[in-house]
Amino acid sequence: MLSVDQVSVEQPLSPKEQEWAGPEALCPGWLDEEVSDGEVPEDTGDPDSATHGYELLQSALRQEGLPLTVDHTKEPRTGFGPLDMTVCILGSPTAFLPVLLEGGSRCPGAMVLCLSPTWASRVPSETSPGAWSLLLSQGVSFEAGGHSTLEVFVPPRRATYVTGTFSPGTESSWVGELARDLDCPMGGSVPLAQWLEDPVATRRVLAARAGLLVPPTLAFVLGTEGALPEDPAPPGVRLVRLEDPQGQESLVREEVGAFLGGTTMKPYSQVAVRPAGWRWRGTGTRSTHGKAEGAAVAAAVVARLSGLQEEESVLLEALVPTTRLPAPPPRSAAPRLPVALRICTVVCRSWGDRPQLCQVACGMGRAEAPVRHGAALPLGLDSSLQQWGLADPGHRQALAERLRGAAEDAMAALLAAEAELSPAQRGGTRARTDILGVDFLLSCVDDTLELVALSANCQRCLETCLLAEAMGRDVGEPAGDLPRLLAEALLHRAQCHLVEGKDILLIGAGGVSKSFVWEAAREYGLRIHLVESDPEHFAAGLVQTFLPYDSREHQRDEEHAERVVELVRARDLRPHACLSYWDDCVVLAALVCQRLGLRGSPPAAVRLAKQKSRTHQHLQCCRRGRPPPAAFAVPCRRLRSHGDVERAAGVVPFPAVAKLEFGAGGVGVRLVESARQCHAHAARLWRDLRADTDYPGIGLGWGNAMLLMEYVPGTEHDVDLVLFEGRLLGAWVSDNGPTRLPAFLETAAVLPSCLPADRQAQLVRAALQCCRACGLLDGVFNVELKLGPGGPRLLEINPRMGGFYLRDWIRAVYGPDLLLAAVLVALGLPPVLPARPAPRAHLAGVMCLASEHGPAL
Repeated sequence: MLSVDQVSVEQPLSPKEQEWAGPEALCPGWLDEEVSDGEVPEDTGDPDSATHGYELLQSALRQEGLPLTVDHTKEPRTGFGPLDMTVCILGSPTAFLPVLLEGGSRCPGAMVLCLSPTWASRVPSETSPGAWSLLLSQGVSFEAGGHSTLEVFVPPRRATYVTGTFSPGTESSWVGELARDLDCPMGGSVPLAQWLEDPVATRRVLAARAGLLVPPTLAFVLGTEGALPEDPAPPGVRLVRLEDPQGQESLVREEVGAFLGGTTMKPYSQVAVRPAGWRWRGTGTRSTHGKAEGAAVAAAVVARLSGLQEEESVLLEALVPTTRLPAPPPRSAAPRLPVALRICTVVCRSWGDRPQLCQVACGMGRAEAPVRHGAALPLGLDSSLQQWGLADPGHRQALAERLRGAAEDAMAALLAAEAELSPAQRGGTRARTDILGVDFLLSCVDDTLELVALSANCQRCLETCLLAEAMGRDVGEPAGDLPRLLAEALLHRAQCHLVEGKDILLIGAGGVSKSFVWEAAREYGLRIHLVESDPEHFAAGLVQTFLPYDSREHQRDEEHAERVVELVRARDLRPHACLSYWDDCVVLAALVCQRLGLRGSPPAAVRLAKQKSRTHQHLQCCRRGRPPPAAFAVPCRRLRSHGDVERAAGVVPFPAVAKLEFGAGGVGVRLVESARQCHAHAARLWRDLRADTDYPGIGLGWGNAMLLMEYVPGTEHDVDLVLFEGRLLGAWVSDNGPTRLPAFLETAAVLPSCLPADRQAQLVRAALQCCRACGLLDGVFNVELKLGPGGPRLLEINPRMGGFYLRDWIRAVYGPDLLLAAVLVALGLPPVLPARPAPRAHLAGVMCLASEHGPAL
């Protein structure tokens, strides 16, 4: 906590000084009157505002130094199919232009701006009874490099995600009507915008569920119904429902007197009275009073009640002043005036539906004048706090971290309350808030600086923060994260919608460790058709179709692939993709993909990666590149007999590592100091591990051949990669603790890696070059490497998603889901992943084995 004693020795503000922002601090209305830049033409009379919106877009592009939109309406676009992504932005281009441009660079052509209701139509949904599909017949699409094109789509293009200008204005009526009850994800709606910008509803949620301080508020609400949450009223927020405002003077006087004399109002000397509701947004209709003027306050409330409509309210709220901090030594005798500071934050719904703070911008002004969104140029948080008087960098950093937590907690609470609303109250079953603005101020509570949450909004904070980012670019600052984070969030939701209902042929169920596959299938709406050797497998009742087929002898995978394809065709299944998360079945899955004409890595490439000695021998022949893939390979020899051990000992120096050629899970790996130890270890393995039934799931269906490879010193690491057409889309590095010799059992793991960025980059590039050299160009792969003074050395490539804890850990720390990424690649869609992944947590795990730790556990 940051005590005021550490930063301020000034006297409390006088009542006059506390008029720093008036009730505008509590009702941060957007200035409805926009100032023309001199380039937008007069109103053309276009009834649906398409021409005006188009000219606004051209003006904005011109100001950004980007090429103007090219008109291709005479050459209609065709060929859009069910797997094409269309993120549709309805309404004004102003607020969303940076997101459209960023999305156009990440997924060219996927972002489409709709400027008119005549450019789109609603048709009954084929997949969701009672819902509607939005079809775009015209729109402005965005490409890489800031290029945009006005296009006509024949046939109309189906939206896979919709958001837009849902706040009040000239466009909200048609935007809200087009976006009502859609079958695709919606990033908001007019009903949700009305709910979020209702200070009565949001303050109750922020105080009760997020534990945030809010201005003490007394609300008189007209009507008995509404979308207010059922939470117990938090301290400082009192709700009084009135069926009829007439004849309520005595009740109003009683409630006002109790509020003004209550403990929550003790620190404050002034209050504001104003009407609240969608109709009153930004009108500036308010009055301010001293706390001691109880009769005048009650009279003002009664006067406001007479003009209300159903579900509107009159708010009586404390004027919370910005805490004053000491000024630096005076440079002149000029008086120091009190300052108002508003902090606005933009938070988005990130991977896993977790809130993520995207950007902060501040407005500063004189205390007696309102600090309004759009009325002043914004500043960054750190410089604002410095100017305000917070000189210590540690204090500013601590305050920034508290603000992050408060903003993300605010969105989490609002999203939880929003999920409890009915579909009608949300504007559709698929409507959710994905981008949220939350305003804060800094106040003093019990001699401690505290963040006070003022209100939520759908667009005003976004426009303020985007303006701050544009101003930074004007002076050469690097591009901020806001457009990227928002574009990734929108594109990710659109991709999740694309996989809904897709038929996935999954080869091999695996064990209990793969239970997350069935949970994820339900979460993403996948229809799983499972081919599994165990006819009694527990997953049989968790999938759409269960196809029992014994494929455990993987040396016959060509034959198995033919039988599996026959089974699929006999059931009249038409899978959109085929893949395997189970190590034993990756080659069989590749062969089935090839026979069904589905996307996947070539069987030859998967075979090459699956057989460890062949992987290294192949890489040793790959000598193009700087450095070539051969630089990461390790000398090794295959062992199928004791005679092979003697021959390998003449090539591979000791100490060396002996392990199963097709092994998985680290079973059978051992450090051997001599040929004699290698003979003994091979004898034990060949005696005890001969068939899949001896130890299911470790690759014995391929045989029990071994290999001897040179021991590589250094630290051990996993690199999980997502590749699409050979292009790296995502990479995550994790560290393994020191291995327990001589069996090389993992003792611990850490994510994110503790390595410096340049050493992580070495591992990622080595893993990428090894995968490409083996022909693994499409999929999610796990690569195990050692990192020593001379750089990375390959241990093995697993041509499937990383097993054990890796998928869950990467999802928890970074957000993206490797399982979903593998499905998207198999469908032929490049997954949208964080361009600059930043960890949101740090995880460390200790390996416990029943043989070693059973009694302790």
